Amino acid sequence: MSINIRELTDASAVIKAIAEYDELGRRAFLTRYGYGKADQYHVQYSDRLYGAKALAGAAYGFQHPMTGAPRNTQFSGGEAHANAVLRALGFTVLNGRPGTVDGERDWRQNIWKHLVACRDADGLVTADDLRAVGADGGRQGIWVDKGRTRLIRPDGLAVSLKHTGTDYPDAVNEESALHHYPTTGRRGQDEAEVAATKSAAELRLPVFVISERGDLRSVTLAWVTGWEDRSKQFLVTFSPEAPARLLDTDHSDDRPFELEGNRRGRRAGTVATRPDQARFKMEILHRYGPSCPLSGIEVAEMIEAAHLRPHGDNGTSDARNGLPLNAALHRAFDAHLFAIHPETLEILVRPQGPTLAQLGITKTHLSGLERYPHPVALAWRYEKWLEKNKLAQRSAVPGSAC
Repeated sequence: MSINIRELTDASAVIKAIAEYDELGRRAFLTRYGYGKADQYHVQYSDRLYGAKALAGAAYGFQHPMTGAPRNTQFSGGEAHANAVLRALGFTVLNGRPGTVDGERDWRQNIWKHLVACRDADGLVTADDLRAVGADGGRQGIWVDKGRTRLIRPDGLAVSLKHTGTDYPDAVNEESALHHYPTTGRRGQDEAEVAATKSAAELRLPVFVISERGDLRSVTLAWVTGWEDRSKQFLVTFSPEAPARLLDTDHSDDRPFELEGNRRGRRAGTVATRPDQARFKMEILHRYGPSCPLSGIEVAEMIEAAHLRPHGDNGTSDARNGLPLNAALHRAFDAHLFAIHPETLEILVRPQGPTLAQLGITKTHLSGLERYPHPVALAWRYEKWLEKNKLAQRSAVPGSAC
């Protein structure tokens, strides 16, 4: 038996249905009334999203208890039926399949409002909270909702990224992170996910970065603000606003060089933070490539972005104030165990050692790079090395790989 959904005329019945939905939870509510997951249309109420047709059916039952709530097949949803009735009662109905870039951007912002409203006291949501609105759809590191977003891009758009928590210290902080490309070996799938993520970035669409916390999930609104194909990494920024420009090529020579000035701060008044570090590393990779010029190591996971003038000395996060070094040489560089001559680009060690061989340095001078650090930065670091080691320039020992 079909019912006329236009007989739903009481807004308070819809409010009762929303309260029951919140009390039971989405799955139990849908099971109770015989509905499936909302495929397209949602009611937005107090920032939360509710499947429009299921909500209308439950509300009809509250208003007409003698008839009871109709099942999914007993009335029509969509714009001309349930949606029109809900809107006439003053409720906002959103289209989760907008088909335009602006519409998709607005829909993702509404998903974000919903997830914030769903957070528990610890700021976490359930996996079902994410799946209910299409913010997550599987175990893969990049969730591409091709079925929903192919109206915008035929191959689909990335919606969320999984953060595993295994990144290195210079790859993630509270403002940004480096996310590795998927390397699962699935034929064509990894490449498709990378392309869909780049497409979302180019269209200035936000993504959701999701971390597992036991059975719950931490989720953050983010933007893919750049990538570097040789090291296979995305730069992801946690911000309410889209980036002004994507970092997909080297732009380090586009602005005047400044050696001093950074955004170094402190978290909770005690722990020093470096909010630009992930972006700095991405710029370093673009300028120099993902290999250590002193050891020849080309394993991206072992490469770190080393400052010439460090953050602690008010050094900037300009790529010309840095070099890619393997993790061990980064530590040795910061310990002033070796230096780079600013004019000859020779690698110099202290008279007392360690030697280049002991340090694992296989090249006696900084060469082979398409671009070099700024001379001012090299000179600053060299003078600091002399000062720390109480050396005169003539006391420095040219490097030898022997």
